[in-house]
Amino acid sequence: MSAINNARSHKDVSRGNAGMEIPKKEHKIGNTTVIVHSPLVTMDLEERKQWFRDEWEKGNPVLKEIAEAVHDCYKV
Repeated sequence: MSAINNARSHKDVSRGNAGMEIPKKEHKIGNTTVIVHSPLVTMDLEERKQWFRDEWEKGNPVLKEIAEAVHDCYKV
């Protein structure tokens, strides 16, 4: 007998951008393939810069966390 009830089975539920076609860009680095799924890959340099500026001003928490992680990598 188990203390955990397994009566319900798991059902995968799509969320967020599920079903939407998100642009992607593939990069080969040695034997590794990196696939970036983001609308940013279709933007030119100035559009990306503007997107980052706008998101930074809005206080995008994910962008702030990424910036903090990069900053932490360069601490001496």
